Amino acid sequence: MEAVPDKEVIEQRVLRLEERLDLLEFGPGRERGIFHPGWAFGLGAAALVFGFLGLGLPQHYYQFLFAGLLLLLLYHRSFLISPPGHWRWPQVALNFLLLLLLFKLLIGGGMTHPLSWFKLPAIVKGTPAGDASWYDKLVPELSIQWKALPAVSGWAVDYTKIQTLLLIATLAGALFRFEPFTSITALALIIVSIPRYLEFTWDWVVLFLVIGSISVYMQTRVSMSRQPG
Repeated sequence: MEAVPDKEVIEQRVLRLEERLDLLEFGPGRERGIFHPGWAFGLGAAALVFGFLGLGLPQHYYQFLFAGLLLLLLYHRSFLISPPGHWRWPQVALNFLLLLLLFKLLIGGGMTHPLSWFKLPAIVKGTPAGDASWYDKLVPELSIQWKALPAVSGWAVDYTKIQTLLLIATLAGALFRFEPFTSITALALIIVSIPRYLEFTWDWVVLFLVIGSISVYMQTRVSMSRQPG
């Protein structure tokens, strides 16, 4: 009796079959989608502007690294389909910038001083003015001021590295389908990132996520399944 292929083998066969159908349907010299490439590019450019307004500029090389790796993976797995003609490389560059801002949202914590609030009281002696009375010069004016300790208050933490470790752990758990571990690390990533999330301008961030998602969808195989007519 012939063995029944497992689920992963069937999924791989279906994926190869879809790729072959794409090659037959989207042959050389034929327009690939029902949307003009300018629509995806225009929406992506608008999302990019909203993203910069809401998130700011990337500040860590990890964001560039992960954005480049994810972009290569999306095109290698044919999740994103390159537009024909002169739209190709501008669209690829725009997608890279969109992913760069996405990782700015995920791991954009940067450097922070979590104990900057830690200060100790100190008695400070005031300096009398030159025309002060003899009493003011004889009896100094004392005041209490709060001063930070450089060794404690100046302690810096790279939030981006912590977020990156939690993100990698979450992706690894999802890859091996270890759901309890994945849920815990994802929750830890959200909790750690909350102070940084509050610094973003979410009116612009929401527009960036919505319009950027539409732009990416227009470049997928699903949206390019069939020509009208």
